[in-house]
Amino acid sequence: MGNDLLGKEEQIIYINMDDSGRLSQEENELVFVYGGVFFLSLKEQEDFSRQYKALVTSIKSKYCKNFQKDSQLDKNFCSSHNHQNCKYSCPELKSNMLKSSDRRRLLNFIKKYDTSVAVVSNHKLKDYIFDSKASKGRYKDYVIKREVKKIVENLISQNRLNPKKHVKLVLNLDEQPTLSNGYYDLESTIKEELQFGVMNYDYGISFPPILSSVNVKVKYKNSYYNYPVQAADLLVGEVRHCYYHYLQNDDFETYRKRTSFLNTSIYLP
Repeated sequence: MGNDLLGKEEQIIYINMDDSGRLSQEENELVFVYGGVFFLSLKEQEDFSRQYKALVTSIKSKYCKNFQKDSQLDKNFCSSHNHQNCKYSCPELKSNMLKSSDRRRLLNFIKKYDTSVAVVSNHKLKDYIFDSKASKGRYKDYVIKREVKKIVENLISQNRLNPKKHVKLVLNLDEQPTLSNGYYDLESTIKEELQFGVMNYDYGISFPPILSSVNVKVKYKNSYYNYPVQAADLLVGEVRHCYYHYLQNDDFETYRKRTSFLNTSIYLP
């Protein structure tokens, strides 16, 4: 889905992200994926949240072991109460726990909206990236910055974002312990690249700015209560699964077809 923003005074992008896999040199960790779903208005995001929550509620009781054991509860229980006050610990529906029919149902809904991923091949990364939690954190921040820039460039190319007008950028990320050091600020580095451009002194290459004015806000969300971030988890889990299938079977055509719905995708390094 998308709106033409060129005629609007306020331009806002809400980007909801989660990751799948780990930045690791372990043999079974070939791929790390970061990405999610984004919206061009608060109303669009709220509409998505409401409808996605209804879908989740309609199937989540199947994954609650306590619910299955309580003969006094009916199938409408999950939709008739506030899950925050549930006497059971209702599970968050994660990508790796869903039955294929339920995963497909949720993904088909997500595919109606704007989506983006960054796929990282762990075995191609420099060894120093894995040296510490801080260096891994800085690389994750770099992945996010690259992906955000790709989203903005794509919206500009589609005439859905006017680069000459002010842009408000809100990133809702799945909350996790901060891994980058105190000198590295994700909000300011995204703003710097989008509004002022960057210079790579190692290679003598400069990247010009792509927006005249931007305000960046990063928020960390508990995915249990945030449905767009839950959807991001499902999305990146599916893309990672498809990419593994491609690597194991040398079948890029199937991967391309199964991920053709993505608005943007980048492959790193």
